[in-house]
Amino acid sequence: MNTKYYPMNSAEVLDQVLDLYKKSFLKQVGISVIFSIIFSVVLYIFIIVGAIGAMSMAFGAVAQGALAPGGFVAISVFILLFFLAISMYSALLSTGNALITKKTFLGEPCDLGKVLGETFKKIWIATSAVIANMVALLPLIIVLGVFIFLYAIMLGGFIDAGMNVMPIVILSIFLILVVIAFFILYSTITMLSVSVAIFEGRWFFSALMRGFSLAQPDFLKLMGIVAVWFIVTYALSYSISTLFDVGSFLAMSFLPADTAVIVSMIAWAVGIIISLVTSVLLAPLSGIFYTTVYMNQRFKHEGLDIELNLNALGSYKQ
Repeated sequence: MNTKYYPMNSAEVLDQVLDLYKKSFLKQVGISVIFSIIFSVVLYIFIIVGAIGAMSMAFGAVAQGALAPGGFVAISVFILLFFLAISMYSALLSTGNALITKKTFLGEPCDLGKVLGETFKKIWIATSAVIANMVALLPLIIVLGVFIFLYAIMLGGFIDAGMNVMPIVILSIFLILVVIAFFILYSTITMLSVSVAIFEGRWFFSALMRGFSLAQPDFLKLMGIVAVWFIVTYALSYSISTLFDVGSFLAMSFLPADTAVIVSMIAWAVGIIISLVTSVLLAPLSGIFYTTVYMNQRFKHEGLDIELNLNALGSYKQ
């Protein structure tokens, strides 16, 4: 028997994510490209339709002297449809990456065409979990809004009192840390809900609550893993584009004006292309990461590893 399943520690989870990505690289990137193209087409359609609708309402408002009630309805419908489109794209990408990850993790055959078909079958249940995650963000936004409001009041008081800049800097750093902490907290609460929806068939808040219950026994540890994961992925995302920005700045500083403009334009164009390629390559990592954590939490607290090892042992003997 070649495969052994066991509860993993934090370092092993991160290693497993990278190993699974390497093993399923072409399929993960392929499904990321497919869904990115679909979303881009849908997004352009929304932009065109939205622009036409906005122009129509503007001309109607000018003719009537006010925006008709139907205009507000049209705007509301457009916003809801746009929100649904974003949710469905997120659900499609997460579902495709999760299905490939689980099959790779379990050593099962993984046909990209079949995965695509299964992804579209699970689109609505996965979208329901994404929407539940977004709704769950509202209380955190309210609390964060209170923090920002208090920050604005305190900042105004410091400025009016003519105080030095140090308290303002400290307060600003504190607010940034609070925002980051809220983001990590929210991500940890919702990180397993889409996996639960896909693999256990739960809808909306049932998926959210089940995912939270899986994360709860190791919540602080998972917050730490999520923090490390975000640092790594954001560093990978922005390091290359930052390198081109620095190159462009150096070109403008030390080269002749005409040459500097040409070099900066080339660096800008190449930077955009590399940023797009990087986003496509990094897009599957979140789905792989959350699926791996989902499997590991079930290994730790539900004995799924024992069940899988027994099944693998039975297949090996046969």
